[in-house]
Amino acid sequence: MPYRSKNSRFWHYDFQIRGRRFHGSCGTDDYEEAKAVEAAERVKARGSSDITKKFTISQAIGTYWADVCQHQSSARTALSQGAMILSVIDPELRIENMTNAEIMKFVAKRRAVVSNATVNRQLQFLGRALRHMHRVHGAIVPDLDLKRAETAEPEERVRELSPDEQKRLFKHLRTDLHPLVQFALMTGARLSTICELRWRDIDHDNRRMTFRLKFAKTMRFPLSREIAALLSTLPKSKLPEDRRFVFTYEDQRSKDRHRRKITASGGGLMEDFRDALELAEIEDFRFHDLRHTFATRMLRETGNLKLVSRLIGHSKVETTARYAHVLDDDMANALEGFSSFRNGKSRTISRRNLK
Repeated sequence: MPYRSKNSRFWHYDFQIRGRRFHGSCGTDDYEEAKAVEAAERVKARGSSDITKKFTISQAIGTYWADVCQHQSSARTALSQGAMILSVIDPELRIENMTNAEIMKFVAKRRAVVSNATVNRQLQFLGRALRHMHRVHGAIVPDLDLKRAETAEPEERVRELSPDEQKRLFKHLRTDLHPLVQFALMTGARLSTICELRWRDIDHDNRRMTFRLKFAKTMRFPLSREIAALLSTLPKSKLPEDRRFVFTYEDQRSKDRHRRKITASGGGLMEDFRDALELAEIEDFRFHDLRHTFATRMLRETGNLKLVSRLIGHSKVETTARYAHVLDDDMANALEGFSSFRNGKSRTISRRNLK
C-alpha cells in the first residue's frame, strides 16, 4: 500500500516483483489516487522486460552497446552496425519472435547495397548482442542459425609494401604521421589498437606492451629495442583528455597547434595518408595493408606461422594461413638452388646424367 515519508507531502509506492524492487512517488497527496497510481505501476512492472525477459531487437542492440560496446575502441563501428540492423529489421520485433526467415530477409536486403563481408560483420554483431542479452539479462532467444546465413567472402588479398614503396611513402607523408605508420610496420597492430595505446600500457621494465584488440580482448606484445626507441621520441599532448594516449598528431587548424589523439576513424588524417600514397604512386594500398606487410615480412624472416599468428593476435593459426604464400616462395627459391645430382658446384643436368 502507498506510504508517505516525513519529508514529502506526496504518497509513494514501494513493492517487489520476482525479486526486483519498484519504487517512486505517486505524485499526489490524495490517498485514493495514490492507490490507483500504485496499482497502475504494478501492472506496468509485471509487463516490463526485466520481469518478462521479453525484449525487442532495439532494446537488445541498445543494451549490448551500453553494456559492452561503448567502452571499446570500436564503439563507433558498433553503433553504425546496430543502426544498419535496425534500418532493416523492425526495431519493435520481439527477440523471441525472430526467425531464420527474418534473418535471410535481412541478408538479402543488405547484400544488395554492401559487400558480403559487411553483411557478415553485421550478422556477427547481432549474434553477440543476442548472446549478451541471454547470458546477462535472461532474454528468451530463439535458436537462430546466424552462421549459416553468412555468405562466402572473397579471400582477403595480401598486399605487401615493397622497400622502395616504403621509402616513397615516408617521403610524401606528413611528418607527424610517420610514427603511426612506423609503429604499424613494427607491430602489425590494427589502427584502432594503435590509437587506443596509452602510456600506462608500456611496461619498460618487463619489455612488454598491452594491446587492446577487437571484442574487448587484450594481448601482451614484446617491446623491442627498435619499438622502445621510437616511443622515446614521441612528444606528449598537453591536453588533459589526450595526454594519456601514445599516438597524437599536430592539429594544424588550431592556433596553438595542439597535439590531439589520433582516432580509429582517422578522419582527415586518413585523407592525408591516401594523398601520400597517391603522390608516392603506390597503388592498391590501404592502412590495413601495413599489418599485412608486417606479417609477411615476419613470416619470411622466421618461417614460423604459429609465431606470426600470435604476434598479430589471431586466435586461430588457420586465419594466418593467408600469408603462407611467403613460405611457398621460400620453398620455391630453396628448390631452385638445390640438386640431388651435384657434388659441390651446380651443373646442368642432362638426359645423359640421368641414365
